[in-house]
Amino acid sequence: MESVISNNLGSERSVEVLFIEEYVKKYYTPGNVVLDIGGIPTNSAHLSKFYNFLTENRVDYRVSDFRPCNYPGDFVQYDFKDEKFDMAIFLSSLEHFPQCTESDVVYRHGYDKLGYQKALSILKPGGYILLTVPFGKFVWQPYHQNYDWPGILNLTEGSNIVESYTYRLHEFEGEWRIDNPENMTDILYTHKAYGVGCFVLQKPM
Repeated sequence: MESVISNNLGSERSVEVLFIEEYVKKYYTPGNVVLDIGGIPTNSAHLSKFYNFLTENRVDYRVSDFRPCNYPGDFVQYDFKDEKFDMAIFLSSLEHFPQCTESDVVYRHGYDKLGYQKALSILKPGGYILLTVPFGKFVWQPYHQNYDWPGILNLTEGSNIVESYTYRLHEFEGEWRIDNPENMTDILYTHKAYGVGCFVLQKPM
């Protein structure tokens, strides 16, 4: 990931889309089964390069979401039976799990961690999770959780962080700049995200 990224999409998607495009390619092996959790984007045009990669490489790509898809419904409660996956993607979705507005608005404490642990449980040993979340001050804000570094460590317990990138929005300059997580604890998600974290994690062999 570059140390400075243009805010060309006007939101944290400017960083997240580049992350997903780059790191799916980096960690994908032909024949892998990829599960995108909550992966139906608001604007699919932003992910056109990612979708082209899936098509060109005939990736076995599946989606779990509340909307119609391969595995519809509540991911945490869904019975995958004996199915296992090589890679799981949480593209700006896991932070919404405590109060998923696609089903209801009931707050469920710790549901984001349950979601992460569910992903680990259906991942093959050595499999990867690509995760993007709002980053800054650790606090629940209606509709999503905001994470700091200790929050990420707690959330992703049971897996190893392979790569991590945290960015702060410099709105006046129109760019996202990589920053030390310890320097970002003042950041809150107001009408938009001002901090974003992107992580590659691996399930132990």
